[in-house]
Amino acid sequence: MKFFFTLYIFTTLAAFGAAMNFVPLTLAGQTFSHDPSTILRDGGKYFSYHTGPGIRTKFSTDLIHWTNGPAVFSQTPPWAKSVAPGFDGFIWAPDVVRVDGKYYLYYSVSAFGKQTSAIGLATNATLDFTATNFLWHDMGEVICSKNGDAFNTIDPSAFRDTDGKLWLAFGSYWKGIFLTELNPLTGRRVATNSPIYNLAWNHSIEAACLTRHGSFYYLFVNWGQCCKGTNSTYEVRVGRAETITGPYRDRDGNDLATGGGSPFLQSSGRFIGPGHIGIVDDGHTNTTTQFSYHYYDADTRGRSRLAIGKIDWSDGWPVAVNETADDWKLVWSDEFDTNGAPDPANWNFEHGFARNHERQWYQPENAFCTNGLLIIEARREQKPNPDFSADSYDWAKNREQIDCTSASLTTRKKHDFTYGKFEMRARIDTRLGSWPAFWTLGATPHIGWPAGGEIDIMEFYTGTVLANFGYSLDGKIKWNAVKKPITELGGAAWSREFHIWTMEWDPQKIDLRLDGTLMNHLDLAEADQADAGNPFHRPVYIILNQAIGGDWGGDSAATQFPVRFEVDWVRVYQRHQ
Repeated sequence: MKFFFTLYIFTTLAAFGAAMNFVPLTLAGQTFSHDPSTILRDGGKYFSYHTGPGIRTKFSTDLIHWTNGPAVFSQTPPWAKSVAPGFDGFIWAPDVVRVDGKYYLYYSVSAFGKQTSAIGLATNATLDFTATNFLWHDMGEVICSKNGDAFNTIDPSAFRDTDGKLWLAFGSYWKGIFLTELNPLTGRRVATNSPIYNLAWNHSIEAACLTRHGSFYYLFVNWGQCCKGTNSTYEVRVGRAETITGPYRDRDGNDLATGGGSPFLQSSGRFIGPGHIGIVDDGHTNTTTQFSYHYYDADTRGRSRLAIGKIDWSDGWPVAVNETADDWKLVWSDEFDTNGAPDPANWNFEHGFARNHERQWYQPENAFCTNGLLIIEARREQKPNPDFSADSYDWAKNREQIDCTSASLTTRKKHDFTYGKFEMRARIDTRLGSWPAFWTLGATPHIGWPAGGEIDIMEFYTGTVLANFGYSLDGKIKWNAVKKPITELGGAAWSREFHIWTMEWDPQKIDLRLDGTLMNHLDLAEADQADAGNPFHRPVYIILNQAIGGDWGGDSAATQFPVRFEVDWVRVYQRHQ
């Protein structure tokens, strides 16, 4: 049986067991993926392959922001159906390995629950589909299984050893995970009758990943069931051996071939059913070990996403550890994991009518945490305006009634930051009248708006997502604004999903991104002549608010309330140095 499975990573280490509460590295862009391969670097790009028609491809320049590439095959390999009756062109669980300057891509053809399966091979001189010598050559079948065999030939894991030998681990259910040697010159078996070694067994096992660290070989496998979205039961187990053919034993000395296996990853929070590990190969040695995997995302109705983690080898066994990104260090965050009011150590609240002739009255009770989310809720409710003055020219005071309430949270006088990476994962209400924002203002005392600067990492109103910079120049507000209609992002389907907004800010520039895609860019030198000096070299504080109507939000008269701004987390990273 073929199962799609997922991994996820945790923030603490559990000695002799799976890491718990692990949160994977935050990826962005086109991250939906089943059964991701080993990630290989070729030139300036990283490439990952995964299950799908023709074998799906993704690429990235930084391991963070991912984009879909072309399928490996435009047509189903002609030999596949004769070997695997019932095969429908949906190719499973590819893996890729670099061998002496060329690339071998192994893939599975089968039908769900069938043992009539095969592993095929495609070769290429490069993974970069923009290169002039890019061309996949299908080399056909490498190994197959038929009814009655001990094994099922799917889920290939290719491994090149330090002595130059090439190996292929494979298997799903039946009698478990097996290994055979390949010829590095051809990518095929060294002989048609070459030995096949049984490495691991469990009642439900598949998705091997074979690697080496120091003097040991390590075998990762999946136990449990997947392909059930958030009901999947996948978990990852591991064992090690002194020789590549085994025996592989877990921490307690139990043989994986008779059901042993130490826990490595398990489901946690929204990261369900971890599985299908592949080691990231960036072309270097003696560097940090990173691994890819997929998990079922509870926030997207169980869709499978690509994820990346880091392995700590300090006790001789692999332990998944949380890794934020290259040289970024997490310096502040709120995960909103405690039900009730937002953490008062992190947030203050705005009160009353605030700005832009907006309709809502801000009050703390409209912000609350539940099920791991911060909810900022705008509600229709009528009450008298306590600041009402019939003779006032102030718009916030000459309104006799409040007919809408909401909340605005700010880190002002609690936390401010100069430079760093600011991220929020959230879902916004895109109906008419809704005006949510994730933004910053200058925190320097006695320098107010606009001289203090404004950065709108996320702003939305009237069908448009914005990313803006604002400051004061020659006594006037200077705006650098970019607008993106929801219709170009995906319309109603986009609005139903959670997304990641990011600001990357250093002494030279600020980049604003949406799901990894650059929205706006500012060279800080452009503001050197700003009134009161360049505001983008000074500390800022964060604001999260859900406004309604006002100068730009649109008419909310026909919008059914409540209107919700749902925030999964807010994080601030800074460089280690």
